[in-house]
Amino acid sequence: MRPHAKINLGLRILGVRRDGYHEIRTRFQSVDLTDTLEFEKAPREVDLRVEGAPLPADRSNLVMKAAEALREGRPGLPGAKIRLTKSIPLAAGLGGGSSDAATTLLGLNRLWRLGLGPEDLRRIASGLGADVPFFLEGGTALGEGRGDEIRSLPDLRGYRICMILAPYGFSTLEAYRQWDLRPALPEGAAAATGSTPGPSLVEVPGNETSETVHNDLQDVVFAIHPELKDFQDLLYRAGAQAASLSGSGPSLFGLFRSAEQAHAFRISREWAPFRVLECTPVTRGGYQKALGLGPAADAGSS
Repeated sequence: MRPHAKINLGLRILGVRRDGYHEIRTRFQSVDLTDTLEFEKAPREVDLRVEGAPLPADRSNLVMKAAEALREGRPGLPGAKIRLTKSIPLAAGLGGGSSDAATTLLGLNRLWRLGLGPEDLRRIASGLGADVPFFLEGGTALGEGRGDEIRSLPDLRGYRICMILAPYGFSTLEAYRQWDLRPALPEGAAAATGSTPGPSLVEVPGNETSETVHNDLQDVVFAIHPELKDFQDLLYRAGAQAASLSGSGPSLFGLFRSAEQAHAFRISREWAPFRVLECTPVTRGGYQKALGLGPAADAGSS
């Protein structure tokens, strides 16, 4: 199975919840940048092997946490041998760990014949992380609450993506902490600065802009890593219809109307130590097919 990365097509922070999490509104979008997960039955224990990244294979790994969540209250289950091959960058705002966790829930539900339905899986996924429920279905979706209240949206089509990957990670907790510490805006200023959610995050007429992909976290991240703002400006100068930080970063993406534009941007300069990748939005049907979740007529490319 191939867990997919995501980007955030806009992220608005509405405030801090009573449980300490932030109330957000975002659009998640699957992209064809993937890890690989393989599952095999074992007599009793769950054993994880990780390749391609310096990740622990113990109970701190979200894959192991997902397996433990499924085993809780279900004595007598067999074990599993799990092999995770990482390609999605770590701590990059692309959701790789959450995607691996969701795919583990789906894969072990099938391997162990648990028969858990969508609601059961969503409940378990929400306990593992705020964006894990999105990766159970993929495609284009609205995320509300902590990001775990998911509603499918029409597929994003007609775009090619250039992803700028930084040679460093950035902590989601630190990004939100910096957002909390920023000076309070004068009353009425939130709407003017784009920090309140509008219908653009839900009903986009097929034309993405800087407004529809606005990410409330990007100013605090750019303040720490100003080179990322320079790269965003480069994306716009190269013809990107929209460009933004994904999640809490440090990955940036630009949406281009053609593969030729995206390719021209990627080869326009030497990027090291950064990396630039071309990728494609994945439709919900294509995502379901890639994870083997049922028939899908759409291959996922647009």
